Parts: sequence; structure tokens; C-alpha cells
Amino acid sequence: MISLVYGIFICVAGVVGIGWVLWIIRHGDTDRYDEDAARVFFDEHGHWPDETADDAAARRAATAAQVSAPVVTQAASDGTV
Repeated sequence: MISLVYGIFICVAGVVGIGWVLWIIRHGDTDRYDEDAARVFFDEHGHWPDETADDAAARRAATAAQVSAPVVTQAASDGTV
């Protein structure tokens, strides 16, 4: 009798487990889908969906200012860079 109940439990748990795995495969990676959509938006518009065009221009200007900063290629005599 107990083996019959155990067998039924294992079958039900297996069906529920397979259903859960299939649900995770179909719906479980919304973060990746959102990131892909944001990257497509960036490629089309030149800024992220959560920032305005003015914010994007300011970000680009700040990045350009950092890139044009002098780069230290040798350490000082005391070992600091």
C-alpha cells in the first residue's frame, strides 16, 4: 500500500517538475529579453531607453573628456603611477 502511494507521489512530482522546467524555459529569462530589447533600442536611437537624448549627449561628452585625458605610461621614481 505504501509503495503504491509512494509511486503515485513520484509520478505526480515528476509531471510537476517537467511542467516547471518547461515553464522556466519559456518564461524564465525575461531579464535577457529586456536587455536585448534595450540594446536594439540603443542601436536604433543612440541612447538607452531610460535616458533622454540630452542625458546621452552629456554622457558622451563626459566619456570624450575622459578619453582625451593624458595617460601615464611610466611610473614615478617612487613607484607611484
